[in-house]
Amino acid sequence: MNSLVLLLFTSISLVFSLSSQSQITSFGAPLRGANQSVNNFESVYSVQVVSGMSLDKRALLGGSVISSSQVNLVAQTSGDVLSIGGKEGDMFKKGSILVTLEQESIQAQRDSAYAEIASANEALRNAGVQYSQSIISPNSGGMFGSVPGMFSIFTDPMLKISGQGNPDFDKFANRTSRYTNYQQAKNKLKQAELHLKQVESRLKDANISAPFDGVIVAKSINKGDVVQLGQILIKFANIENLQVEVNIPSRLVRSLKLNKKYRIKLDIANIVVDAKLSQIYPIADNIKHSVKVKFDLPANVPVLSGAYAEVEIFEIDSGVLTPIIPEVAIIWRSSLPSVFVINSSTNETELRFIRLGEQVGKDKKSVLSGLKIGERIVTNPNILMVSGMSI
Repeated sequence: MNSLVLLLFTSISLVFSLSSQSQITSFGAPLRGANQSVNNFESVYSVQVVSGMSLDKRALLGGSVISSSQVNLVAQTSGDVLSIGGKEGDMFKKGSILVTLEQESIQAQRDSAYAEIASANEALRNAGVQYSQSIISPNSGGMFGSVPGMFSIFTDPMLKISGQGNPDFDKFANRTSRYTNYQQAKNKLKQAELHLKQVESRLKDANISAPFDGVIVAKSINKGDVVQLGQILIKFANIENLQVEVNIPSRLVRSLKLNKKYRIKLDIANIVVDAKLSQIYPIADNIKHSVKVKFDLPANVPVLSGAYAEVEIFEIDSGVLTPIIPEVAIIWRSSLPSVFVINSSTNETELRFIRLGEQVGKDKKSVLSGLKIGERIVTNPNILMVSGMSI
């Protein structure tokens, strides 16, 4: 009996031993495969040296959104307002009629100018004939009408001898008088033509048209109002190309670069965009000691002219440098931000928790603690990465 029990126990132990060895063998293969896949995956990791930036001199300066082109359309002539093309916010193409003023009185002046031109033409024609007559028939003005020439042969010498006149000088004086009348008639015609041109210009100014594609920002008149010369009628602006205007302290101007992009927060849309610095005014304000600058906003930004905006500017070469890392390098373990740092002596990864600061640019973050400038970090970590991996 005892021998039978001992034989049975030995058989059971042998079965369990073989089963354990097979399990160890079956689990060992996948583990080797996992290590092989991890080693293969290490080749796609990217490494970057942590850089620094001065953030203690960071300035947020308030400005406003403006139109790149804005004009005040004023009345070029006096008169009643007959019609207004639209209201505030309406869009117009270049050349569209915005305001029409009363034109009847100007049209009457134009008709009068045409009449002046006709009279001046007749006067000029008559003066030209008279001047031509003084050249061709210098003796036609005598007392015998059109046939004084035969008698002047006898009368002219007698007048010279008696000393009562000088016929040659009289002919010259008559010709000069006719020429003067001719020139005066020409000048009157020119004056009449200029008057017509002036009236037609006033007639054209009675229609106020859009100088470019844009929108009515404000209007200070209504239909039926009487406007005077020089009165502001409409404020018209181009809203396709918007800018941000900011007064920059003089000390920060040297930190700016034309055509460089800067981060601007638009209050009305609560978004941050990159805008190019397009203009730096060449003179500073004597009272505020600031310089006006303009930034070009990207196209199709949902913002209105006059909205508040904030521009982020950093003073160059000032303050303590703060570590800056790309956002893609940050991973979240246990709800805390962390990065994988590469140990300089072992070239192995090390998970390190960090304390993040403010946003820098569109895709970077500042690090307040946990990381130093010059350390190497992995910029594309994934869920397979752990501490102790060789990079």
